[in-house]
Amino acid sequence: MLDLLTSNFRFIAQDYVAWAICIAALIWGGGPERAVALTWLLLFEVADAIYHAVFDQGYSLTEVDLFHAGLDGTACMIMFLIALNANRNFTMGIAAMQLLAVTAHLTRGLVESVSPVAYITMVVGPGWFQLILLAVGLTRHSFRKRKYGPYRDWRNSQSPLSFTASSVGPGLSSGAFGNTRASWRDHLK
Repeated sequence: MLDLLTSNFRFIAQDYVAWAICIAALIWGGGPERAVALTWLLLFEVADAIYHAVFDQGYSLTEVDLFHAGLDGTACMIMFLIALNANRNFTMGIAAMQLLAVTAHLTRGLVESVSPVAYITMVVGPGWFQLILLAVGLTRHSFRKRKYGPYRDWRNSQSPLSFTASSVGPGLSSGAFGNTRASWRDHLK
């Protein structure tokens, strides 16, 4: 059973699915979709590939894997920042799934009797749900944008990563993640 969960095929399949969904999010997504995709690609694909290329180590299932625990912790903080500021519901689900992965590392560190199968399932399983949520969120964003036109990417009037046109100066537009044009959602109470 453990061989099935840690097989190279599962990791390769998840990598291909992740790259496909994240590239689609970077092309067709709004600010939150792009932020989630960039976080996934930088932390779980690029940083993880560099780590495994340099140290050539697999997952440690008998003790806490410190590198992957740190990666999951960093991703958790970033995903919660995105979720708290995004004008999308799916980002909360992605952040919650990342919190499950972090608690798996904490559980493994605090409890000696955690099975390696349970540990790898709790660490790897949420990633598949995150990819599904990102794909569903991207699809809903595309349909919503086609039906209603542009709408806000972030909950507050200015993006946490950009300035508004009025704060930058006359004649200048907002950054890559912010929309300063009014939409149908701006008038909802």
